Amino acid sequence: MNQKILFVDNEPVALNCYRQMLESEFDIATADSGEEGLALLRDHGPFAVVISDMQMAGMDGVQFLRRVRHVAPSAIRFLLTGYLDVNSAANAVNEAGVFRLLVKPCKKSVLTEAITTAMASYRERAEERIRIELPIRLCRAARNVKLQSAHTVDISKSGARLAGLEEPLELGEVLKVECGDREAPFRVVWMGAPGTASEGQAGLECLAMNADLWTLDLRQLEDGKPLMRARAVQRGLLPQEKPPLATLDYEGNCTQARTIGGDYYDFLDMGSGEVGFVLADVAGKGIAAALLMASLQGSLHSQYSTGSKDIPQLLASVNCHFYKHTAKDRYATLFFGRYSDATRTLQYVNCGHNPPVLLRNGGAIERLDATATVLGLFLDWHCSVAEVRLETGDVLGIYTDGITETIGHGGEEFGEARLLDTLRKNRDLEASYILQNVQDAAGQFRFGEQEDDLTLVIARAL
Repeated sequence: MNQKILFVDNEPVALNCYRQMLESEFDIATADSGEEGLALLRDHGPFAVVISDMQMAGMDGVQFLRRVRHVAPSAIRFLLTGYLDVNSAANAVNEAGVFRLLVKPCKKSVLTEAITTAMASYRERAEERIRIELPIRLCRAARNVKLQSAHTVDISKSGARLAGLEEPLELGEVLKVECGDREAPFRVVWMGAPGTASEGQAGLECLAMNADLWTLDLRQLEDGKPLMRARAVQRGLLPQEKPPLATLDYEGNCTQARTIGGDYYDFLDMGSGEVGFVLADVAGKGIAAALLMASLQGSLHSQYSTGSKDIPQLLASVNCHFYKHTAKDRYATLFFGRYSDATRTLQYVNCGHNPPVLLRNGGAIERLDATATVLGLFLDWHCSVAEVRLETGDVLGIYTDGITETIGHGGEEFGEARLLDTLRKNRDLEASYILQNVQDAAGQFRFGEQEDDLTLVIARAL
């Protein structure tokens, strides 16, 4: 099990303190700047956990962890800081995908508990196994021999178990494994003992953790039908109809990166001429995120169905439910807005979510910044309600980071600038066409597979 922890802080005293505090329990490495931290990740990784200070010269903690997210996405990321305002907390969650926010000074017991929890999450991510038989080809690099065929017994992000080998492998040797049109280096870490159920099998460790070799066709999965049923159930949680509005044309869509995911959007009928707009992003991916998304949706519908128009009270109840019924490291960013035909105003709370962009008819841009922290991390939770008026021709885009963080050639992101440019070019169209053109633009920009859910709500004032 990887026990390597990287601390990044520009204060030598703090780094020395962390080392003395934890080196008897974990493998500690330290760096005094973001650049040095990135170099350690490249040259001495993988690290299970990366913990960064916020205030650092050259590259602050959010900027550093944002780069870590791309360089080493499997690493669990912490932000350790003496002070963090709401916007900084939102940026840490949205841009860096932090697992935990810790406040200085941090007691050893708190830090140790947080790291232990992170290690469990890292192990779960790395070792989640799927039993599936996929045809593969092996090239024994040391011998430079021709490819031989085999197949997987089960797979995970960190490796695979193989069977059907044409000839035995050797412990420690490095192989090139090809699956479909993808390839990655692996090392043989165990061989099945004669006379056992694993005789003739081999265990391989992937040497390129971000290779994503196992891109699966759903039809190949043994549990494909249950996954398809889960997908159908989850799609049913998304809005099936739109409450009518006289002064606003709106549309939403979610394109999941996997069969099921953790993004969620909704349109709530809050009375004649009033609609609630919801867009949320649950931390994580796959089945766990999907279950949390369903829990969040159920809690929100349960609260709003009581008829309450008190947004802070509604969201505080949702946060309390989410906090009490999920693991400590689970959270969701959420944007909630209530639009009124009568006043043409949108009252909103942004719970640590990417700021929606409001493109004014005259060309000005406004961002609906965070007014509260994320849901599910803190029991003591408060928010403030902001308000904006939508005039004819204004276009509002509410989105998850899967849109702006779509990766193109050279590792560049689609970004907010391209999103705004697409909105400008299509601002005179109906909301459904604006939405489709934004999704098409992100899809054309993307290089490789879609890595995150893409969720978008477009509203155009009439």
